[in-house]
Amino acid sequence: MSGSEKFLMITSEFPPGPGGIGNHAYNLAKYLEINGKEIKVLTVSDYTDKKEADVFDSKQNFDVIRFERYDSRVKTYIERIKLIKKNLIEESFTHIIFSGRFALFCSAMLSKVRYNAKYISIVHGGDINTNDIFQKGLINNALKKSDLVVSVSNFSKTFITADISPEKVTVIPNGFDLEDPEGVSMHEKISSNAKLDLVTVGTVWPRKGHHNVYKALPKLLNEFPDLKYNIIGRHADLSLVKNYFEDGSYKNIVNILGQVSDNVKTDTLSKSDIFILLSETQTSGDFEGFGIAVIEANYFGLPAIGSKNSGLEDSINNGVSGILVDPKDPDEILKAVKTISENYNTFSKNAREWALEHHWSKIVKRYTEAISRIE
Repeated sequence: MSGSEKFLMITSEFPPGPGGIGNHAYNLAKYLEINGKEIKVLTVSDYTDKKEADVFDSKQNFDVIRFERYDSRVKTYIERIKLIKKNLIEESFTHIIFSGRFALFCSAMLSKVRYNAKYISIVHGGDINTNDIFQKGLINNALKKSDLVVSVSNFSKTFITADISPEKVTVIPNGFDLEDPEGVSMHEKISSNAKLDLVTVGTVWPRKGHHNVYKALPKLLNEFPDLKYNIIGRHADLSLVKNYFEDGSYKNIVNILGQVSDNVKTDTLSKSDIFILLSETQTSGDFEGFGIAVIEANYFGLPAIGSKNSGLEDSINNGVSGILVDPKDPDEILKAVKTISENYNTFSKNAREWALEHHWSKIVKRYTEAISRIE
């Protein structure tokens, strides 16, 4: 890669709004810029207000343009495509990065010959796996015209159905980024066999599997009577957890924090013992592509428990930084919790080391190397 290269990123999410795709897009843009690459971001801007977004954008060393959302869905998409084309015509980008389902749709509708840029598609999770034949066609079209397809996990890679050369596909895991990756003080955890603080970070909806944790609580409480369960995340679909949220018997056990500031999230993670994410693939095709929240929790020394047969198989070093389980088997979940609690110092140390391997300062080098190999 040369310093003259200029990147345009089109993404379906971006901070300060929540979401793993946005977290990934932001850090990829940030670290490409740190490594001397000129980059501009065009993004959907949901679940945040304009003032908050403007403050966030003003602090970046690259330009961020946020799409407008209109009352008409058709107009929304037409105006977004027009804005993308306007930027491509006015500036000479050497590379275009597409991240998220909407971005892949855009790729399918853009002329590769006209804009003379290398197309890079990022594959996360449910963004490429849909039961809608038309949408699937657009996604496959986007991946086929890509010069490079990056999957965030080996599990996600298995869902790529487009007829593309294997040489164009590479797996690069997600990463984390905090101001001082060496400076977090480790807290004393699991002070007794009775006490245990679990934490889940992720949007509350069926795919994240909060309901699977709830179903395991009776067995967990029998072993750890002072157990607490902290839930951080935006409430998107409470259909599978509504009864639990309203059950008064859990009021002193479950701490439902909702969408919180980074400071509150950091404080909660630093005081918790084990991160748990029992995700499950949905009938719609949506699945957990990687689970960056796992790595962020590992950074605080929290071992993780996550689902087998998901992208969490890449974010958890099974038996080292945490344990993979059948998310619907309370006995297996309890066994994992007991194994970690009985060997906590080792798991915690390993989790911290595993996280540091995934810092974006290291992950971005894998991107620059992969991009440099594009023919």
